[in-house]
Amino acid sequence: MTEETTQADLADDAAAAFEELRRAVSLTRAAVEGLTAARERIPDYSETLAEMLGALRAAADRIGRIERSPAISLSPAAMTAEIVKAAELAREADRAQLREVRDSMLGAIGRIDALVDHGRAAHHQRRMLISTGLCAAAGAMLLMAVLPGAVARSLPLSWHVPEWMAARTIGLDQREAGKRMIATARREPTSTVETP
Repeated sequence: MTEETTQADLADDAAAAFEELRRAVSLTRAAVEGLTAARERIPDYSETLAEMLGALRAAADRIGRIERSPAISLSPAAMTAEIVKAAELAREADRAQLREVRDSMLGAIGRIDALVDHGRAAHHQRRMLISTGLCAAAGAMLLMAVLPGAVARSLPLSWHVPEWMAARTIGLDQREAGKRMIATARREPTSTVETP
């Protein structure tokens, strides 16, 4: 009986091992099929990876240029000296621009002053011309009031210029003007003393 049990146990063990093997093979088959299906569903990252590679190369190039730059090799004291030198150059350029602007503004102010002075001179000249004209007119009136009488008195009496001037002033002929002047001369003393 022991032999029968041993064979039955072996058969059961073999059957269990085959069952175990069959399960493992089916699991392996399912895993391989699942991997193949999963691989077909994986997106294609080659374009994204190419972009990333390009960005990495550009960054590496920039880093290489920075490393090769002379500023990286300078000490802090040398860097300070370079900064001071660059600042001095920039300030010198600013000073030159400021001088140019100042000269331009001074020129503009000079032109404005010249225009103002010209306007003042023209105004002063106009006032002087008006004053001179008024003085000349007043002098001419005075001269015209004095000169004809002086000229008339300097001429010979036979020419009767004062009488002629008196007649012309009154607006009558000489005889009528003479009569009127004589009549006025006789009344004048009595007419000055009037009674109220």
